[in-house]
Amino acid sequence: MRQISSMLQGLARSMSLGKERKQAEEAQGTVLRSSGTLWGEGSETFAAACSRRGEKGTNQDTSIVWEGYGCQDDTIFCGVFDGHGQWGHYVAKAVRESLPQQLLCRWQEAVALASLIDGEKRLGDCQFDLLRQSYLAAAAAVDDELRRSRRLDAVNSGCTALSIVKQGDLMVVANVGDSRAVLATTSDDGDVTAVQLTVDFKPDLPQEKARITQCEGRVHCLDDEPGVHRVWVPHREAPGLAMSRAFGDYCVKDYGVISAPEVTQRRITAQDQFVILATDGVWDVLSNEEAVRIVAATPDREKAAKRLVECAVRGWRRKRRGVAVDDCSAVCLFFHTPAP
Repeated sequence: MRQISSMLQGLARSMSLGKERKQAEEAQGTVLRSSGTLWGEGSETFAAACSRRGEKGTNQDTSIVWEGYGCQDDTIFCGVFDGHGQWGHYVAKAVRESLPQQLLCRWQEAVALASLIDGEKRLGDCQFDLLRQSYLAAAAAVDDELRRSRRLDAVNSGCTALSIVKQGDLMVVANVGDSRAVLATTSDDGDVTAVQLTVDFKPDLPQEKARITQCEGRVHCLDDEPGVHRVWVPHREAPGLAMSRAFGDYCVKDYGVISAPEVTQRRITAQDQFVILATDGVWDVLSNEEAVRIVAATPDREKAAKRLVECAVRGWRRKRRGVAVDDCSAVCLFFHTPAP
C-alpha cells in the first residue's frame, strides 16, 4: 500500500513540473544520455552505458538512463535506440527524447484514473496493465509525432526502441525492433545463466511475416545476403528493412511494419543480478550466454558496458571479416546495489 501511495505522490509531483521536468532532472544529474554510469539510490540499481560507432559512418545508436523516473525514488527508465536510413541518427535521438515523456504522461493519467475508479488497493493489482496500455499509447503517439514532424524525414529512415521501467521489484520491458534484453540470474547450482526477455522482431518470424504479407508487403533475402530477411514494398526492391517493427519508416507502414511494442513483465528476485539492453550490433556477434559471462566477469561494474561493447567490436572483426563493423551500444543495469 505504501508503494502505491508513493507512486501516486510521485506522479503528482512530476505532473506539476510540466515542461520543466527535463531540465530539473538534468540539473539533479539523474538522466544519462551518453556513455557513462549512474547510481540509482532509491531504486538500488547501478547503470553503466556505452556506445561505439562502427565503420558505416555516423553512430546511429543512442541510449538513456533516467533515475527517479516520474519523481519516484524507486523507479528507473532505461532504453537503447538504433537508427537506420539516412536520417536514422536523428530519428533515434527524437524517439529517445519523446518516448519516456510520452509514456510518463500516459502513465500519470492511467494511474490517476484507476485510483479514482478502483482505489489504491485495486491499483496495486493492475500495475503492469496500466504500464502496458501506457506504453502502447505512448508508442503510437511518438510514431504519429514523427510522421507529422517538419524537422525530420522519417519516410525512409527510422529506429528501433528497447526500454524498461523498473519500479520496486517489477520490471516492465517494451520492445520495438531487433534490439534485445537479456537477464542474468543465478541458478540453483550457483551458476549465472542468461534469460532472454525479448523477441528479435525480424521479418521472417511467422507472425510478423504473416502480417506483412497480408498487407501486401514482401519478405525475402537478397542473393548476396542469404539468411538476412528484409521487408520490401509490392512492386520494387525497396526499402529492404531488416526488422518488422520500427518507429518511422513510413514507406512501409502501409505494408505491415508497425511501431507497437511487445510489452512484458518480470518480477526481480534476489537471484537476479543484472539486465543487459543492447542493440543488434552486439547480438549479431555475441550470444546471450557470452554477453552475460562478459558482464559478470567484469570486476569493475563501471566498465561493464564498455567491456561488453569492446568484445562485440572484436567479435565483428574476428567473425565477420570483410564486413563493416556495426554500431554497438549497451546498457547494463545491476540490481540490489545500494549507492556507496
